[in-house]
Order: sequence, then structure tokens, then C-alpha cells
Amino acid sequence: MYFSSLRKASSTICQISYAISLVCALYHIGAAYGQDADASSMSQEHYKLGMRHAQKGDYENAEREYKQAIELDANNIYPHDGLGFIYALQNRFDEAEKEFAKVLQIDPSYAPTHYKLGKLFFIRQKYDEAFDSYQKAIETNPKYFPAHHGLGVIYVQTQERAKAAEHFKAAIDLNPNYGPSRYRLGAIYLEEGAYSQAIEELRQAAKLVANEPSIHFVLGNAYMAIGKLAEAAEAFHKTLQLEPNWAEVHDKLGLIYTDQSLALLGAVMADQDKLAAAVEEHRKAVELAPENGWFQHNLGMAYERQRQYDKAAEQFVKALAANPDMAYTRYRLGMIYSRDKKYQEAIEEYQYAIRVEPDRSVFHYALGAVYAKIGSEEEAIGKFKKAIELDYYNAEAHFGLANAYLKQGKGEEGAKGMEIFKKLREGNIADLEQRVVLVPDNPKYHGELAAHYTQQSRYIKAINEYKLAIGLDPHNLEYRRLLKDAYIKAGRYREAEEQQEIIQSLDAKRK
Repeated sequence: MYFSSLRKASSTICQISYAISLVCALYHIGAAYGQDADASSMSQEHYKLGMRHAQKGDYENAEREYKQAIELDANNIYPHDGLGFIYALQNRFDEAEKEFAKVLQIDPSYAPTHYKLGKLFFIRQKYDEAFDSYQKAIETNPKYFPAHHGLGVIYVQTQERAKAAEHFKAAIDLNPNYGPSRYRLGAIYLEEGAYSQAIEELRQAAKLVANEPSIHFVLGNAYMAIGKLAEAAEAFHKTLQLEPNWAEVHDKLGLIYTDQSLALLGAVMADQDKLAAAVEEHRKAVELAPENGWFQHNLGMAYERQRQYDKAAEQFVKALAANPDMAYTRYRLGMIYSRDKKYQEAIEEYQYAIRVEPDRSVFHYALGAVYAKIGSEEEAIGKFKKAIELDYYNAEAHFGLANAYLKQGKGEEGAKGMEIFKKLREGNIADLEQRVVLVPDNPKYHGELAAHYTQQSRYIKAINEYKLAIGLDPHNLEYRRLLKDAYIKAGRYREAEEQQEIIQSLDAKRK
């Protein structure tokens, strides 16, 4: 499914608006350190004028003033540094690099220029050179917190999260009000599944850098991961206030509204206002990113919950045009075709879904149900048996198989199948299953359903649901521990051992 929120957030984190620590960081650092310039008074006056022009975005006049300052005192590092900075802002990277090099020739111990040069290398994807420059900045000034942040960002690029976290923490220790490092540290905590720590850091970052939409976006993902939907919605709304055309945020809001609608047994039992809001948010996401198949799919699901089946089918078709191999979308489309008695179209969709994901019991059951409706009893029996082979605890498959046998006059086989069906349907499993169908992207729902399956010794079913929950929340150790227990109860010890290794690895990283 599309809504692997943590993975999506992680992907976004690596790409987000580097503006929080790029241009703004360079500018403020240049301004702060320039105030201590010790050069000739005339050179210093031109330098200060250059800074004023740079603050206003008047790079042409800033460049003129910096150059005049350099002519008056070639050994004044600050106009060289300022000139390199405005070159960098204009993407004149080669010229910027030369000016920064001149600063370091005059004063190799000037940490801000080492940092700016590292930032320049980072922008140009020269990560080794950037790393060296940040290290030199720290060597010349151990308390220079922006260089720690820069090293942390490089370690994020290389997927070394533990080292990245160390440097972000170092930057925060030196400057507790440095929002970019709190943001980055919170993002790492989120990836590691340390949700309370992630939320704390991200909340602090959102206060310190309130106008950065990406911080609110990741905070929303953190709240969403622990089921705090109202808080997640608030964070996403703040994101959209700053970045109204962020398609993924609209899509996530739609998922939240769907969840809040409590559409457990269909739209008739749901909060229609929330469902309408969900449709509107998904529609905005589709308008902004029509090529995204999962956005189309989620809009289709929202329409389906409203029982607007024609609109739902239209969206599913569009989703498949974007990505033909979306098996679950084909399954949902097949269900609508079957409901409308378009049996051949339904058969084609289910067959395609099975080709993509042949081990999904529910796909085989659905195809068997259509065969049963058109009187193809042998084909139906074959598909029901396959569904049961893949998941013995698929109650609907037992029911379908029993009915197929009864229609063939095989009363004993039919009665046996009905007994199995009745036993499997005991309790409130039906309601939980329906909830998962209607809101398939909530890991908590899959986890709760898996727990009920385990109580009924339906271990294969439980294993499948725990896998779905982990797919949506990959760093949740509790789901992995429960999955390991289900493997053991099912006699699948090798897979249980594999889960234990994953648990130990994640737990070590968390500690």
C-alpha cells in the first residue's frame, strides 16, 4: 500500500528544503562574524556597506562595495568572505570558492569560511570535500555549532544515522535554539521509531523555525505514527498554510479524515462530513500530482466509502493507468465490477492482481466468488481451495467452498465447510476485518486484528496482519515481537529467529 508513512517521511527528510540551513545559515553567520573585523577603517566602511546591500538582496552593489574594501585592504578577510557569500547566493560557485580560498590563505583558522566552503561543496555534491571543510571548522573552533550540523547532514546522506545524531546533538548542546539540528535529530528519531523523542525535538524545531513547512510535515507524520490524529491534522494544516500545493500532505489529511470518520461498516454508519472532507483532500492531492497512482487510489477508496462506486471505479482506472501493477487497486476495482454484475471485467482484474501478487488469499477468494456467481462451480472450487491453501483461516473462502459443494449436491463436504466457517467467524473478527478493508493503511488496525487472530490460533492470518502492520510502521518493535511469537506458534522457527535478529538490531540502534 501507498501509505507507508514512515518510509515516505524518511524519503522526504533527505530532500527537504535545505533552505533552513543553507542560504539563511550562510547569511547570518557572515553577518555575525563580520562585526569583529579588524582592518583599515575605510575598508571596513565599504565592507559594512556591502553587508547592508547583501541584506537587501542587492548583490550588484554589495559586490562593488566588497571589491572596494578589498582594494583598500587585501588582507581583510571579511570582504573576501562576504564576496564569496554573495557569489554563492548567485550560483557563481567557482568564484565563491576562490574567494573563500583567499580568506583561508590569510587566516586558516577562520571557522566560518571553512563552514561556508563546506556548504558550497555540499551543494555541488562534493561530499568528501564538504566533510573535510566541516572538520576543519570544528578543529579551528570546537564550539562552532553549524559545522557539527553540516557533518550531521552528510552522515544522513550516507545513511549513518547514529553518527548524524551525535553531531546534531553536539550542535544543540552548543546552541539549544538551533532549529535545523533539532529538526534533523527529530527526523532520525522518527525513522528509528522513538516517537516521543521525535515529537519533542520536532515541536521545538517548529517553534524555532516556524515558517519551514517541512518541519510541520514531519511532525505530522510522527503524530500519525502513534495514532494522534488530531495533532497530526493540526501539523499538516500548518504545513499547508506555508506550502498549499504539497500534494502528499493533502493525501495524508484525507487518510486522517477517513480514519476519524469511523467508517467501519460502510458510509451509512460513518461521519459523512469527515468523509466529504477526506474526498476533498484526496481530490486536491490528485489535482496537484495526477501521475501518482496511490493518490488516485486513495481518492477512489474515499469515494467507495461514500458508496459513490462509479467515481471510485473511475479513480481506480486512473490509478492503474499510472501504475498497472497495483494489485490491491485491481482487487478493489474488481469488487466494484462484481457488484455491478460486470463479471468478465471483474475476472480480468482479479486475474491480473493474482499475477502480480499470487500469494494473496483474498484475491483467489474474490475470483472464486465471481466464478460462483456465473455458475462456473469447478473454477470457483479451485479458487476457493487455493485461497484456503494460502490461508486456512480465510473464513469467506470456506463459506464459498461449502456453498459450491452444496450446489453440486455434495452435502457432506458442504456441511463440513459450513462448520469450519462458523467456527472461524466467532467473536468480533468480522468487524475488525471490515475496518481493515475500509482503512487499510492504519498499522494499529492490522495489529489489533492480528492479536484477535492469534487468540483464535489463526496464526497464518495473524502473521499476515502483523506483516502489514510492520510494513506501515517498520520500526515498531512490539509488532515484531508479536510476529516472532506467531511464527513460533505456527512452527516457523527460522522466520522467528530472523525476526529476533531484526529486533535486536533495532533495539541496539535505539539504545
